[in-house]
Amino acid sequence: MELSELLGIGDFMLVEPSYANQKGIGRTLEYLRKVKAEDVAEVVRIFAGGKDSVEKELIGIATYDKSLGFWIVFTDFTADRERKRDFEALAGLVSAEGEGEKGREKGKEKGKEKGKEKGKEKGKEKGKEKEREVEVEWERFREGVLEFYSVGLVNRLFCDCGSGFESGSVDAGFYPRERTEALKKALTEFLGEGSGADLKNAKTLEIGCGEGGGTVALHELDIFPVTADVNECEVCKGLEEGVLEPKRSVVLDCSTLSGFFGREFEVVFGFMIGKLTPFNRLEWEQVLREVPKVLKSGGGGSGGGSGGGSGGGSGSGRVFFTVSSEEEAGVVKEILNGEFEGEIKENKESDGYLDAWIYVGACIK
Repeated sequence: MELSELLGIGDFMLVEPSYANQKGIGRTLEYLRKVKAEDVAEVVRIFAGGKDSVEKELIGIATYDKSLGFWIVFTDFTADRERKRDFEALAGLVSAEGEGEKGREKGKEKGKEKGKEKGKEKGKEKGKEKEREVEVEWERFREGVLEFYSVGLVNRLFCDCGSGFESGSVDAGFYPRERTEALKKALTEFLGEGSGADLKNAKTLEIGCGEGGGTVALHELDIFPVTADVNECEVCKGLEEGVLEPKRSVVLDCSTLSGFFGREFEVVFGFMIGKLTPFNRLEWEQVLREVPKVLKSGGGGSGGGSGGGSGGGSGSGRVFFTVSSEEEAGVVKEILNGEFEGEIKENKESDGYLDAWIYVGACIK
């Protein structure tokens, strides 16, 4: 797994039961208060650094539990300032006693060759190096956390959904080829309207991804967004089918986007958002109003992302949303009015229901 490689550790568990829980870190703080030095064999303090960082920031601590025989990773990387202060104070109290994971393994090997007692001493000697620091890129650390929860979903660690299908059995129902081809045509037109149509290396986001019915079209155009949906069973299906990517998928209430992401995305996609009726408009309004908070602001774009299109300055973040009716597209435009310059288009390649109408817009703030 990504985190194992980044931190140089073996098997591990994150403390919180979901990515969304990493915001409040309630269980993390509770468990940190209970850590005892005699239970900990090794400690790795995790700092966020990288080429764009001015100074290192503590974002986590990993402890090797002697009795459990694996690593426990505590992190505050998405927490608010107050909880970060609590985390840093508690993490500063954590220390290790005894031989570490690597020391114990070395000791066992030596024990086989030269006798158990000498092996134990060698293991303890190696274990003296029981506390260390590691510096990681924040983005790669996040990908590692996302991957952990994604793999956990598929393995039913964080998801009690019944499978209900065999892998490979949902292609015709969930991923109709006709829809994918129709979306690819509409997306290609959308990309061509921007000042930079190449999104291969750009950061993009898809909200309400479900099992990845629309994500397939993006992937076939070499666009690999972070995919988010509040329905863990739908995300689980997409992961099991190999449509959603473990390092880029998250179970998350999209009305809380700005709590987990900054203004970092070039484009936000959403396929068949809604149904937008008077009864659930408020729910989707909360989601859509979060979108400009995670898009790059006008004039601030860079790299391989897109700009302009449908008005807006060069470098402004853009959106591409599909719905089933012109009325729903009008609701989207009404909600985003003042934040985006946008337009409504009919998707004539559609089957008349899926992705039948499109709203495209560029952020003006």
